[in-house]
Amino acid sequence: MLRIAVIEDSTEVVALVRDELLQLAYEVRTAADGEQGLALCLAWQPDLVVLDVMLPALNGIEVLRRLRAAGFAAPILLLTARDGEADRVAGLELGADDYVVKPFSLRELSARVAALLRRHAAPGRIAAAPPAVAANPAMLRVLDCELDLERQLVRVDGKLRTLSTREFALLRCLMQGSGRVLTREWLLEQVWGREYDGEDRSVDACVMRLREHLGRDSAVAHAIEAVRGVGYRLHPQGR
Repeated sequence: MLRIAVIEDSTEVVALVRDELLQLAYEVRTAADGEQGLALCLAWQPDLVVLDVMLPALNGIEVLRRLRAAGFAAPILLLTARDGEADRVAGLELGADDYVVKPFSLRELSARVAALLRRHAAPGRIAAAPPAVAANPAMLRVLDCELDLERQLVRVDGKLRTLSTREFALLRCLMQGSGRVLTREWLLEQVWGREYDGEDRSVDACVMRLREHLGRDSAVAHAIEAVRGVGYRLHPQGR
C-alpha cells in the first residue's frame, strides 16, 4: 500500500483529504504543523507528501527545503493560496513536484496525486548501495558518468551518487541525447509528464540540483550546457 503524508493545520481540510485518500486505498498519516510534518516524513518515508505552504511552527517552504536537503526524494505536492505565486515559484525551485491552489476539488487533488505516483513509480531516493550482480544490465556511459538503467544507479568516476527519481530521469535524457540541444518543453514532457502544467523554470532548478549531486568537479556536470532561450545540451566530449 502506498503511503501519503498530509501536512496541513486545518482540521477540516485534513479530514476531507484524508478520507478521500483512504477511499483510494492509500495509507495516510497527518501532521498539523511544519515541525511535526518534517519529523513524520523523515521517520516514516512516505511515497508522497501533500504539504500546505502556510503552516505554524515551520512554514511549508522551509519544510520542503529541509526535506530535499536531507535527501528526501519522494514527490511533494504543495497546497498554496490563490495569490501565492511567489510561494509556488519558490517551491518548484526547491524541488516541489506540483501544486494545487486553494480552494481545490478533491477530484483534482486525487488526480494530481495519482499522476505524481505514476511518474515516481520507484519512490524515494535512488539506491546508494552497490547493486547485486546481474547479467548484462542496460548501461549509458558519457565522460566519467555511468548510468545503470535497470537498477537506477549512477556512478561518477566510479563512485555512487544519490539522485532523486526526477534527477535520474533528466540525466538519462541528457545522456541519451548527448550532443543535441534538448528544449525545456521537451524535457518537461519527458521528465515531468504531458499533464504537468508547471513552469519551464522547473527544468532549470532540477538541472542545478543535478549538477550539485553529480559533483561540481565531475566532467559530466561541467559538460551540461545551458543553451540560452532554448534548453540544455550535454557535450559528449566535455567542455
